[in-house]
Amino acid sequence: MAQAPTEQGGDGSRVSSVCYWHPDVETGLFCSRCEKWICSQCMVQAPVGIRCRECGKAQPMPTYDVRPSNYTLGIGVAITLMVVGTPLWIVLDSILPIFGAYGSVSGMVAIVFGFVTGELVSRAVNRKRSSVLGVVACSVVVITYLVSRAIGPYGFGVMDVLFVGVGVYLAWQRLRP
Repeated sequence: MAQAPTEQGGDGSRVSSVCYWHPDVETGLFCSRCEKWICSQCMVQAPVGIRCRECGKAQPMPTYDVRPSNYTLGIGVAITLMVVGTPLWIVLDSILPIFGAYGSVSGMVAIVFGFVTGELVSRAVNRKRSSVLGVVACSVVVITYLVSRAIGPYGFGVMDVLFVGVGVYLAWQRLRP
């Protein structure tokens, strides 16, 4: 626990303290970190006491402190997933009917793809969260679905909208702020 900086005169009497930033204002408050004298205008209420303006600056949580390099890496992983996912999705749409899965059942690939996209982008950026990363992951799920349906053996189905919606939701949940 910080103790007040002692300012005593030569005879042991207490010398009045003045604010570090406002030398004309007497005060009895001091920063609990750097121990500078502060007035009520300069103080910032912190969970551990009062702080000066310099020590009381809010620091962003590391989870939400997304840097440009994180965005670059996240977008790179998302594009890679789109490039790899589209042909894979087309192949799965071609193979699944062999096992009795037709139409909308093959659309459930969107759910798995949405989860995998969100998880891999999240891991690539060290579990950081950002609405931009969430939008990128969701866009990859939708674009991959649209391209795979345009090229693949099946057309667009009404039930697929539900499956793609769930996939988008799962991708968003992994990266939402």
